Amino acid sequence: MLKVKLYKVLLSFSFCLFFGALSKAQERVYVEELDISLGQQLYGAPAKNTSVTGELLQVKGQEFNRGVGVHAHAVIKINLNDGYLFQANIGINDSEIDYASGNIKSIPLTDGKRMFYKVTPESKQFVGVEGDSGTIDSGSVVFKVFNNAEEVYNSGVIKQGEAAKDISVKVKKGILELVVEDAGDGPSGDHAVWLNPTIDYTEIPPVIVKQDFIGEVTEQSSEVRQALRESIQELPEMSMPLSQPDYDWLIDNSKVKAEVYKTSSGKDIVISNGLISRTFRVVPNLATIDYFNQMTGETMLRAVSNEGILTIDGKDYTIGGLSKQPEYGYTLNHWVDELNVIPDAFIVKKFEVKPLSRRLEWKQVRWAANKAMPTGKELIFTLTKDAITLKVHFAMYDGIPTLSKWIEVVNKGDLLVQLNAFKLEQLAMVEGENLVGTPDYWVKPNIHIESDYAFGGMQQKNSEQTTYWEKDPRYTSQTNYPLNVPCLLEVKPPLGPDVVIKPGDTLTTFRVWETPLDTREEERKGLFIRKMYRTISPWVTENPIFMHLVNSNEKVVKNAIDQCAEVGYEMIILSFGSGVNMEDESEANYSKFKRLVEYAKSKGIELGGYSLLSSRWISDEVDVINPKTGKRGGMIFGSSPCLSSEWGHNYFRKIKTFFEKTGMTVFENDGSYPGNVCASTNHAHHNGLNDSQWKQYAQIQGLYKWMRAEGIYMNIPDFYINSGTNKVGIGYREVNWSLPRDRQLVLGRTNIYDGLWDRTPSMCWTFTPLTQYHGGGEAATIEPLNEHLMDYKNQMMQNYGAGVQSCYRGPRLYDTEETKQVVVEVIDWYKTYRDILNSDLIHLRRPSGKDWDGFMHANPNLKEKGLVMLFNPTDKDIGRKVTLPLYYTGLSTKALVREKEGKAKTYKLTRDYKITVDVTIPANGNTWLVIE
Repeated sequence: MLKVKLYKVLLSFSFCLFFGALSKAQERVYVEELDISLGQQLYGAPAKNTSVTGELLQVKGQEFNRGVGVHAHAVIKINLNDGYLFQANIGINDSEIDYASGNIKSIPLTDGKRMFYKVTPESKQFVGVEGDSGTIDSGSVVFKVFNNAEEVYNSGVIKQGEAAKDISVKVKKGILELVVEDAGDGPSGDHAVWLNPTIDYTEIPPVIVKQDFIGEVTEQSSEVRQALRESIQELPEMSMPLSQPDYDWLIDNSKVKAEVYKTSSGKDIVISNGLISRTFRVVPNLATIDYFNQMTGETMLRAVSNEGILTIDGKDYTIGGLSKQPEYGYTLNHWVDELNVIPDAFIVKKFEVKPLSRRLEWKQVRWAANKAMPTGKELIFTLTKDAITLKVHFAMYDGIPTLSKWIEVVNKGDLLVQLNAFKLEQLAMVEGENLVGTPDYWVKPNIHIESDYAFGGMQQKNSEQTTYWEKDPRYTSQTNYPLNVPCLLEVKPPLGPDVVIKPGDTLTTFRVWETPLDTREEERKGLFIRKMYRTISPWVTENPIFMHLVNSNEKVVKNAIDQCAEVGYEMIILSFGSGVNMEDESEANYSKFKRLVEYAKSKGIELGGYSLLSSRWISDEVDVINPKTGKRGGMIFGSSPCLSSEWGHNYFRKIKTFFEKTGMTVFENDGSYPGNVCASTNHAHHNGLNDSQWKQYAQIQGLYKWMRAEGIYMNIPDFYINSGTNKVGIGYREVNWSLPRDRQLVLGRTNIYDGLWDRTPSMCWTFTPLTQYHGGGEAATIEPLNEHLMDYKNQMMQNYGAGVQSCYRGPRLYDTEETKQVVVEVIDWYKTYRDILNSDLIHLRRPSGKDWDGFMHANPNLKEKGLVMLFNPTDKDIGRKVTLPLYYTGLSTKALVREKEGKAKTYKLTRDYKITVDVTIPANGNTWLVIE
């Protein structure tokens, strides 16, 4: 008993120490660093570190670096959490705007006054509201601070031209409201500023929350509601609850067909393909009310969610959405009926259903494992607010558990609008885990998210720019005490776009693809993603056999073309260092490569070349400007040309012209756009920092989409796959190709094994230096080829056996008849089994150098259900019993297995779809098995 009491005392003491330590930690947050866009005001939008008119922060000549510019009447509502002290300076900002200037435009207000904007061809800035004088009056305001609805500070009347005042207010947990009111003489000129505003807190930082809307709430008309209900009734009905599929789509996806349904209630729209579904409520406004993983039978959505947010002219507007739930950890169906329109939101007016449209053109001119463009259903909602119309697109695919989304923003007004930022998704997802403490790494919800706004890496996971798992401050019942659970999915660009949409113009966002998973097992997760790429971007299944030629001399090129034709190769890339220069606009340059292209075509060979883009320095005037230093340097690649400079636009023009003039059909673009921002305000084709990334990306994506439509094959060492490119590097250390040949073999297989978890073989290239590369001398090079024939063949067998094309970098493919016959043998073998070798890879055993390693291709839709590659890195023959997992071959009872072209043997599958085979793998060699 004494021990129990002692234990309780110690436990209680430990808890006191723990939570006591938490309460003593003191932090400070600047209000302008919070999401000030949630603030509400009648005119303009809260501005970070400028006045509401976009001018520098200055009160009676005193300059300030930090603050929030607002316009009376304005409210910023803050959930203090553990905040205890608010401090700031306050005043009315100085202004030097010339309202008689020709670039000041106005729009009429309902009270007969006007709202003024400073308008340029590329921007629009709110600058004020007309007063009784016919222009902007000298402002006067009252600053107020409320803590839990109690007024704790009142500045009295403050007029423009008066010095800034100090505020220091002790506050209690709860709600802090920063309010600015006009002083009774109207709102004109009331350009108030909260300067250096800070909140001191202990553990949980303050967050800005939505204030009750100031102004009139727009709702659907009765005619719109009736039209929506009638349109819903025309849809086929889906019975609820949704059923789980009784099949594995990775084995047979023939039943996976997209459709748009109504529910029996007649209120809701469901887009589903039998694997996943998303359910929408459209009255009183559009909102996602469920997102369901039918494969697991579980919902992925905690709470009803909007369809994104647009920041237009500095102010946030919700796309649809319904509010306010009593609880954000889960949703009861009857709560949905009680939710209301979110103030200041875009309102849904209609929807349409149509077959899935093509997102880009694909000219098919070569072999591909999948020649079909994706099919499915597209659900399009039309929403409006003022003079802006939105088209919110959802695309559900046939055959895979993937949903895509994008938005068109149409300006139907008479004045340009500035799209500062957008959130394509803002979904209240079920958390991946819910912990009391905060770990270094959170388990995220089990769904794969990616977009075509990707750059900066060879793999999707390190080129991803748009997926953000944020905290949800509304979810106050979560287990984590500081409310740190990342469970609010936001899909948005990291910067901007901050672009103008002119009257009559349309801006289309990037596309996001969402693929819910039914497991956390690595191979199956990877297969979900690989099947997705094969479907949504089928050009990645093109996989031509190519060499990297290191010389552009006409005689050398023609000899290489002849060799390629004789051994069965299909393509030559004039590699870096070969001398090809696509930026040379001389007719002699065009003529030379046109002759070579025509000669290659006569032999059935495609010809293309290499061009370096971003990883070079051009000049102080052209290169991207570092926003931290105001000059070039310190960026990705050290420095890099800005693609939205005049030089950048000329580069793209030159590349396009080169391909048009020469007829080349292969492009290797090294140092592709890595995502550098640019703070220059002098470049011809972007305005400044905030639009620099968006506009540079549009440049590079535009080129790649054009090439895809022209049938040009693209090797790009960045993940532009969903923008039309074909291949990325599999992932290797360049200097490893200077190691001895035997080490290159094992490390090369390791690259293959590691690089194909979430990419198909045809999406990747590897490397084979026939001549010296990064040093290493004779021990590292395969040339002379006939003297290292076994190493050459082993390289080819492991690469072609993986379905991965390698950059065979050198001046030739063979040097003797014996060498030629070895190349012919391997290429003929590859073409015989091309379909199965381009199928997805199942990982058997990673290379270790100590024993056998290997992998297997599986495809339930082919005659050859599987092809196994086994390797022996040791200097002795080895005999082994190797267990093969055959589930993804589609075989369930028995399998016919033969080694190479030998006699087939029948094996009975175990209950877990495996067989065990006896194999002998030759020393420093390989063997292969076919499964039927």
